[in-house]
Amino acid sequence: MQQEQPGSECEGYIIIKYLGYGAYVVVKLGRKGHELVAIKFLKIKNEQERPKIIQKLQQEVQILQQLQHPRIIQLKYFSDNLTYKKKNGQIVYKIGMILELGEKGSMLSYLLTLKRFDEQTSRFYFRQLMSALVYMKKHNICHLDLKPDNIVFDSDFNLKITEFGFSKQVQGSINDFFGGTKSYIAPELLDRIAYDGSKVDVFAAAQILFTMITGCFAFKNCQEQPYNLIKQNDYAQFWNFQNNSHQTLFPQGFPDDFKDLINKMFDPDFNRRITPEECLQHPWTMGVEAKLNQIQDQFNNVQERINQQLELQKEEYKRQQQRRRDQERAEQEMKNLLQQSQQSYK
Repeated sequence: MQQEQPGSECEGYIIIKYLGYGAYVVVKLGRKGHELVAIKFLKIKNEQERPKIIQKLQQEVQILQQLQHPRIIQLKYFSDNLTYKKKNGQIVYKIGMILELGEKGSMLSYLLTLKRFDEQTSRFYFRQLMSALVYMKKHNICHLDLKPDNIVFDSDFNLKITEFGFSKQVQGSINDFFGGTKSYIAPELLDRIAYDGSKVDVFAAAQILFTMITGCFAFKNCQEQPYNLIKQNDYAQFWNFQNNSHQTLFPQGFPDDFKDLINKMFDPDFNRRITPEECLQHPWTMGVEAKLNQIQDQFNNVQERINQQLELQKEEYKRQQQRRRDQERAEQEMKNLLQQSQQSYK
């Protein structure tokens, strides 16, 4: 993993390494004494986009400032003028947030390594997820981009929701259909029907739960047959399809209480769809869950494999970025040559 040279720091936090990249952000690990944080810097490629991107980030900050829950990542500090000292001593100013660190990484990393979680572990994390959604609902806040990528584990392997970039605080229906991830998107968003944000989060949580249990999506996108069967309320065919796909895992078929919960969370009519509170009270959710120490033993055993995979992913990302920069440079050089040629011709 790429290390920054000693001396790089931001607001008193020594920069240790890169944690991740995105289209508009770079995330780095910072340390001040024994405290570790994630510092999320905004990348602005086009100055015309600056006001819109800053406004979006400020909206995320306003929501995070209201959320004080053990299952939600905490915002420590935000500024559009973070002081950043480079390794050569140069001072620059950046837009970004200093956040609580999900020290053990994302849920996605563990799903990719372990392939799936057992039922009791899945139930443990489902309860934690639902407790956060119940809390958010009381504050009229919805996430709108729930997925394992946006769920991290703290140092004890407790779940925390992060990445509130698409989140909204609205009392009543929402008419903004921008954002989200297609593998988790509820039918009302596709149909552009004013929606209940909390129910959209429940639909996404059903996909997360199904993925934890099976290691696979219930559907990969909204064009697939399973998704169409959900929209048609044809759960008999939906589960026939899933039983055939997961016959080795569930030779007798999926448990009835699990199917009932998923059906109610995937209900295409969000007015009928189960609430986060009802999810917590469902018979499947009330079953036996794993003990945290059992999860810690299992997950700690795969920590090194996950770190190696993340290292490979980040190296590949850097190679892709370099190829993109090389291509842009080549295209610019070609434009310059064409311009020179045209001027010479004139």
